[in-house]
Amino acid sequence: MRRFRLAHSLLISGLLSLVACGGGSSGSPQGGSSGTPNSGNSASAEEFFQTRLQTSSGFCRTCHIPGGVADTAEGDGLMLSTNAADDFRLLRASWEALGGGVESNPLLIEPSDPSEPHSGGKPWPVGSQPYEAMRTLLACWDNPDSCALSGGGSGPAPDLQPLLGSARGGHVWFDYCAADDNGNPRPDSAVLPEDPRALVQSGVSDGRAVEFNTYWVDCHADPALVGENAHPQTCGDLRASSQRGRELMVGNGEVGAGTFFDGDYHDTSALLAIPASSYNKVWQQWGLMARPDNFDTLLAERYGMPISQTRNPYPLPGEDPNTSNGGSGQLPAFMTQMRGPNGEWTGTLGYTCHACHSGAAGLVGEGADTGFQYGSGNPLQDIALMAKELGLSAASGFDGKGFGAIFSLFGTSRGTNNASDVNVFFLINQEGGPSFDEQLFGVLTSGSTASGDTPAWWNIGHRPVKFQDGYFAADSSRVDMIFYTPIDGVTGGDEGENWVRDHAQDADKWMMSLKSPEYPLPIDTALAEQGAILFHSKNLWASDLNNTVPEPEGGNGSCASCHGAYSPRYVNDSSYLADPLMEGVASNIAPKRVIRTDPARVDTNNEAVNQYGGNSFLGFYETVGTENDCGPRNREEVRGDREVGYLAPPLYGVWATAPYLHNGSVPDVWGLLDPEARPAIWRRVSTPARSDQQGKVVMGFDVSMARAYDPQKMGWRYDALSCGEGTIPFLDCTPGSNDSPIFQDILSQLYGNLILTWNLGQLPVFLQATRLQVEDRKIYNTHLYSQGNEGHDFTAVLTDPERKAIIEYLKTL
Repeated sequence: MRRFRLAHSLLISGLLSLVACGGGSSGSPQGGSSGTPNSGNSASAEEFFQTRLQTSSGFCRTCHIPGGVADTAEGDGLMLSTNAADDFRLLRASWEALGGGVESNPLLIEPSDPSEPHSGGKPWPVGSQPYEAMRTLLACWDNPDSCALSGGGSGPAPDLQPLLGSARGGHVWFDYCAADDNGNPRPDSAVLPEDPRALVQSGVSDGRAVEFNTYWVDCHADPALVGENAHPQTCGDLRASSQRGRELMVGNGEVGAGTFFDGDYHDTSALLAIPASSYNKVWQQWGLMARPDNFDTLLAERYGMPISQTRNPYPLPGEDPNTSNGGSGQLPAFMTQMRGPNGEWTGTLGYTCHACHSGAAGLVGEGADTGFQYGSGNPLQDIALMAKELGLSAASGFDGKGFGAIFSLFGTSRGTNNASDVNVFFLINQEGGPSFDEQLFGVLTSGSTASGDTPAWWNIGHRPVKFQDGYFAADSSRVDMIFYTPIDGVTGGDEGENWVRDHAQDADKWMMSLKSPEYPLPIDTALAEQGAILFHSKNLWASDLNNTVPEPEGGNGSCASCHGAYSPRYVNDSSYLADPLMEGVASNIAPKRVIRTDPARVDTNNEAVNQYGGNSFLGFYETVGTENDCGPRNREEVRGDREVGYLAPPLYGVWATAPYLHNGSVPDVWGLLDPEARPAIWRRVSTPARSDQQGKVVMGFDVSMARAYDPQKMGWRYDALSCGEGTIPFLDCTPGSNDSPIFQDILSQLYGNLILTWNLGQLPVFLQATRLQVEDRKIYNTHLYSQGNEGHDFTAVLTDPERKAIIEYLKTL
């Protein structure tokens, strides 16, 4: 059998699909029986496979065609004919070439036997209708004198759903309310179906291809949570909640928009408020002689903060915002102009969540969904540079609001941030104050999560747990308001905490409503279908692949095993999901020993930090120890014997979220699937400057699909750099080597074992003001603490044609 396994494993599925080609076949088998039944049979062998096998085996044709992923040496040169009339003849010829027989023939074994490697999965389990039909056909060929076709595989053939299709994220509630069976919006009174994430409970994935090892918990089921918004029950509830959340979250100068540490109070004396007069002068820190005529564009480029297609006004010098409808300037999405109690414009600006969570992929007009995108997680920003320069500009106005500069401690390079440093927040947000015990010591020595890549909001509705290490339940919405929480709430004040209780659920519902953008470039659908099969079926730990990475528990070893099922064919297969409503739901934490990516984040969120989180308002301390315990999910008493690691995210809109891994260390999906292709030091290409400003201004990362996107690798174009190009040899890197320098190894020990030391290590950003120094902050150096690009290396066993097919499929999600 082994000789057939390697030479013909891909052929087998393809030859089965020959049987399933559409249309009639006029060919006849060669040798043995002509296909004419013996006495008592009601149909010829050829008619039999047309009626009993054609539909079931048709999907195998997807890969077994010239140029397909099965067109390899292992296929022994036997590919499918494009002429359906050849199907029956080729199937018979392949059966003979594989040695004939029935139970021992790979045509029957490969699609059904779990112990036999096959990239197309096991679509015909033993006893299924197609299995029995093929077994009957082979038996007829093997012994024509006792051929009995009339009853073989007579049950209903599987209903093969399309291989391509995607919900594009969001949440099923919004799809349900948007259209009934006739395509009309459902009334406000329509009762919502069950939240698909609530189906993710212990045991639901046992024996199935998609594995779940961390589960949904309802954080709002406890009646003791007085004042906390409950989950919506009807479409009307959902629409109202989402609209309130939209008003809070979008910014754009709207009444009720949220701002950092001020909620929606719009208090112009807020800690991080900045007057438009100071904002209008920030160009003076850019080394320019006068305010440029394209100031708004240059500011957005310099700080990597996209400008939305929606008006977001601020007053230019000399303008009264209340006589100019807010002003004639256009803010980037990470800022909004505050409004007074009567809706009047204040001329004071605040920061919004879009500083980290929103970005752009493609220029406006390059596709249906290109341009600015809410919640994309696309890391373009240099928060440290922005905070330093805007904060100091405010301070220079002698208004006492220069505190924005503290955020300059939140990043080593453009595109990353450390907004997830929850151990710091837990220290100042403890119910009853910090405990002076070994847990406090554990928090103080936890270190820093450091560089992070913000996940996309449009996947929230498909995540039972959230954050890169699955730290919080998806329903623990308070933490999502951490930067909007009024400052007294951060330190445990009742008024600020009650504001969060009143608003967090609404913000969550608006974020859940967001859909991922459609891929704007052409897609090779035939190749994408091959990728769909590989994504859902290829076992990366099959015996013939000799994968050196430890095999995870549960699932079928495919990409879908961790990231969820998306293809309608597999979503509607009960061997993959317990319920089709669970499409795209991902809730699998890959242990550190399996994922092997940079461990800084998960190591920092140690047991002491988890316990502290359980005693924090952010961690729903009221529920800890109850049936609906909504405290941090990695506490030992909650996770049990599940190992800590990193959460595999849903992959809707993955094309727009490069770079990849939890720290943004891999620039494209090709490098994610081929570890040898990852650069150690690299820099994304920048937007071209205007001809008269070249060499004088800082431009951000280019998001043009035409100029800067690599559709083959699925990611943004970059330049691979050598040690010394924008880095300091022996300090930042080792010349001629991929080893980290000793100095960085020493710093890593410090940063990983003492809270806030990494943040304080970013103080030199205050000195980085020259254009060249700012340009160097665009470099991603994987030798620095928390920025390693190792791991996710179980995909090294893929072939290049398989990587191309999987990438093409991911474009469709």
